[in-house]
Amino acid sequence: MRSPYNPITEDIRSWAFEVGAEEPVQDWDLMLAHVAQDELYLELASDDACPKADYFLALLYLIVGDAVRTVYGERTKDQIESMLKKGEARFPKRCIYLWIQRSKHLLAHPESFQYDDWCAGLLARKQDEA
Repeated sequence: MRSPYNPITEDIRSWAFEVGAEEPVQDWDLMLAHVAQDELYLELASDDACPKADYFLALLYLIVGDAVRTVYGERTKDQIESMLKKGEARFPKRCIYLWIQRSKHLLAHPESFQYDDWCAGLLARKQDEA
C-alpha cells in the first residue's frame, strides 16, 4: 500500500481482497469516509467475492450517518443523494437496496438518527429487516 493516509483506488481494492488483513491504520474507515471513492465502496460492498464486503457496507452507512449527524458538514445532501442514485442504478443487491431505503428515510427524518445504527455498523449487520 502506497499510503494508508492517502489511499488510491488500487490500495483500497487490494486491501479489500486481502483475506484476513487488518485495517492498515486505526480508524481507517473514518479516513475512507472522507475519500471520494463512493462508487468503489458501493462496488466492494455488493461484491460477494470481496472478503471485506461487510466492512464497506458499514462504511456506506457511516458516510450517510455522519453527513446527517453533522448537518452535512463534510458532504452535502446533494452528494449523499447522488451516491444513493448511483447505488440504485448500478448495484441491485439487497444490502444496497436496504442501505438506500434506510438512508432515504434518514434524510427525510434526521431526528431518527441513532449513532450506533449508522456510525457503529449496527444497521449494516441487520440485513434481515427493512
